[in-house]
Amino acid sequence: MQHVPEVSDADSDDRLDPDLVPIVLAAREKIALRPPLHSVTPEQMRVRAKAEFVPWNADPVELRRVTDFTLPAASGAKAIPVRLYEPDSRDSDGCVVHFHGGGWTIGDLDLEDAPLRWMARAGRFAVLSVDYRLAPEHRFPAALEDGEAVFRLMGTIGTPVDADPDRIVLSGMSAGANIALGTALRLRDAGGRQPCGLALQYGAYSDQETTSSVRCFGNGRYGLSLASMRYFWENYAGPADGPRHPHAVPLKADLADLPPVFMNHAGMDVLADDSLLLAEALGKAGVLVEHKAYAGAIHGFTQYVKISRLAQTALEETAAAIAVMLKR
Repeated sequence: MQHVPEVSDADSDDRLDPDLVPIVLAAREKIALRPPLHSVTPEQMRVRAKAEFVPWNADPVELRRVTDFTLPAASGAKAIPVRLYEPDSRDSDGCVVHFHGGGWTIGDLDLEDAPLRWMARAGRFAVLSVDYRLAPEHRFPAALEDGEAVFRLMGTIGTPVDADPDRIVLSGMSAGANIALGTALRLRDAGGRQPCGLALQYGAYSDQETTSSVRCFGNGRYGLSLASMRYFWENYAGPADGPRHPHAVPLKADLADLPPVFMNHAGMDVLADDSLLLAEALGKAGVLVEHKAYAGAIHGFTQYVKISRLAQTALEETAAAIAVMLKR
């Protein structure tokens, strides 16, 4: 298996995609002037993240309709907020159920609005974004419970989503990719209807700290740091020295009998080797896998789709792979 090549700080910047250079430099200036992300409260984190991504979601791509509503949750939990993106025309009567990133701790329906609009338009399919419950207030398996509840409602009478229940792709970015995969594992183990595919973008699949991508990028010079990932894992899955369920840490799970997977990773990301390890493990388990790598990309680069051609390419390639899954 290939791993992220070892690089030094001195030559790493030269490997960045040119469109992402000003974003990385601006982020370093901000980081130098304020407490690290993992040192503030979850609520402070959420306020900071929401404000920072407002300009990146401004002037959105126009679609036929974008609708916010709620779906009932299982086990008496509060209703689940969702947002449905419908393009001008659809090539499939299926739907993508998407989980946003944010370390299981940050994020809402607005966080990835721009990339989801781009995907829906490029792929000509509907996207249902899920505002799952966040950690640490709601630890594992709350997010997966919400994911399962939404999936099981797709195509049922009275649900305001026009979708074939047998043509549902689970999708996610970063921690959302972990949730999409964890939800698929939960659905497989429970039996019954399964998603027809998974679309996993630059996800967190392992809590190990010895990979080459951790050594290269764990200092946070390119965004997400190892310290922040430790904090996020503890918020979601509990202490590092305690038991963590394989549905929370998918590289510990039996991956057999999952649907086809499209996945990608950012080359300059502390989580890059998570994706390489997962792709290898899925292949060994007999799962059909397509894996794309974006060498000059940083974690979360699809958020910058307004200015980054690399982000646009990644979203277009993800959308194309999803469109194929929805037509199988």
